[in-house]
Amino acid sequence: MGARGCVSMPAALDDLDERRLQVVAEQAVGLRWQILLTAVVVAAIVWRDVPTLWVLGWFAAVIASREWRAAALARMAADRARPIAARLRATVHWNVLIGACNGSAALFMARLDPTLDAVLTMILVSWGAGAVSTSATVMPAFLAYAGLLFVPTAAMWLVAGGWLGGGVAALVLMFFGVQTRFARRNLQTFEESFGIRAENQALATSLEFERAQLAIARDQAVRANNDKSRFLAGASHDLRQPLQAMALNVGALRHVAMAPDARAIVEVVDSSLEQLRAMLDALLDVSKLDAGVVVAQPQRVQIDRLLTAVMASFGAAAAARRVALHTDCPPGLAVRTDPDLLRRMLANLVDNAIKFSPAGGQVEVRVRTQDASDAEVELTVQDSGPGIAPENHRLVFEDLVQLQASGSGATPAAGHGLGLGIVRRMAELLGVPVKLESRLGAGACFRLRLPRAAPVGADGSGGDGAGAPWSLAGRCVLVLEDDPMVRGAYLNALGAMGCRVLSAATLDEALAQVDEPDAVVLDCRLGGGASGFDAAERLRAQRSAHPALPIVMVTADTDPAVVEAARQQALPLLRKPVDDQTLGRALAAAIEHS
Repeated sequence: MGARGCVSMPAALDDLDERRLQVVAEQAVGLRWQILLTAVVVAAIVWRDVPTLWVLGWFAAVIASREWRAAALARMAADRARPIAARLRATVHWNVLIGACNGSAALFMARLDPTLDAVLTMILVSWGAGAVSTSATVMPAFLAYAGLLFVPTAAMWLVAGGWLGGGVAALVLMFFGVQTRFARRNLQTFEESFGIRAENQALATSLEFERAQLAIARDQAVRANNDKSRFLAGASHDLRQPLQAMALNVGALRHVAMAPDARAIVEVVDSSLEQLRAMLDALLDVSKLDAGVVVAQPQRVQIDRLLTAVMASFGAAAAARRVALHTDCPPGLAVRTDPDLLRRMLANLVDNAIKFSPAGGQVEVRVRTQDASDAEVELTVQDSGPGIAPENHRLVFEDLVQLQASGSGATPAAGHGLGLGIVRRMAELLGVPVKLESRLGAGACFRLRLPRAAPVGADGSGGDGAGAPWSLAGRCVLVLEDDPMVRGAYLNALGAMGCRVLSAATLDEALAQVDEPDAVVLDCRLGGGASGFDAAERLRAQRSAHPALPIVMVTADTDPAVVEAARQQALPLLRKPVDDQTLGRALAAAIEHS
């Protein structure tokens, strides 16, 4: 900063001096007609008493000096190559010239009567006073010009003698002093205004620079966000592939006869796999929600079925912690929301409630409406945990926040601290308010208000079908998957369900076998950049005898465009990693409705 200040101070002074000269030059050019008119008046006053040649010579000198000075000052103001100090000195010299020419009119007072002397004095004093506005920015130039007007005028009155001459001379000199003080004050005001203007320009430049920096930062953030979205799309697929194989193989192992200790190891692996899957889902959900690549797709959801499926998935976890699960939901009640987002929100809330409830505690999930005409449905998740102090209610919805339980006997299970942060994001996406009611020692209750939908029909249409009985025994299923590890896991899992399994690594291999299977499982992203949607369309076209070939697509991509494309092609879409039960249920449903 010190070096920068040493450089900028002389530059600032030079800019100030340039502006001083510019003001004087502008005033010199602009006063042509005023000077001409005043010179004519002076000539008229002295015409009868002063020799004609003297008057004409004086008049020519005044006009010529004014024009030469105006032209010279205009050139000097534009000539930035010449040092400013030299140009300011030249300005003083030019003011001496016009001051001498204009002020020489005081000599005419020797031939005039006192009345005309007074008139001529007023004109000369006015000329000098006018220099306050025209030359005060260059103080030496003002003194040079005004001094050559006031001093000769006062001298001529002193020469006239008497008390009148002495008094007028004193008044003229006093007026010169007053004008000098005005000129200095004008100079001070000019310098202050110039300084303020310079500061404003520096501030404007700084603000413009900051705006440019912010624009650059914004563009970089947008690019980073787009890169993040593209990375997530690829990472979701690549990271879930091994989890997909592990989940299917663990499911297949359950159908294999083995010793109790080996089965216990399988259960441990399955539990660890579930925790890994939950953590990966949480991290990817947070990233995708923040990136704005998840779009809510509201539809009619039968909430009692969704609730039954969610609670069933936590049965083992609750039993392991000796926590009782209770549900209370009117049958056939439907809401309008995104089922996947609501299922994820509810699962996070139930998981959180189980973790923070002590052994012997309970978790209650209730669904209530005020009456049949109520437009909203209230869903509550109540636990018997240690409770949350009111000052921490907002804090628990932040990422990676895990409050310490104290004095309750609850020992929270290990977690990633993202569950309630995901609930907050999904609630904002759905436009569903989430309210927390809790105090220390009294558990916690989370309340959701969901828009109500029309009641489910008598045939149960509109529900998610969770818990419906299904079987794939004797069915033939074709698996189209380019990853050999995942393809092998499909073969193991489907074989354990009693299926006859065909496998294909490429679309051409699948097309050669398409007439046999009852259903097809394929990946959304196949090798070589091939699309699962294109593969599904060609498989159905090849199967001319049964064009409505049941196809279940598996993907790690939650892009709304992928979801919409699957809906248009009537393809059930499963999100990786998919366990054997979810896969079997989806295949059975697809075959049943084909």
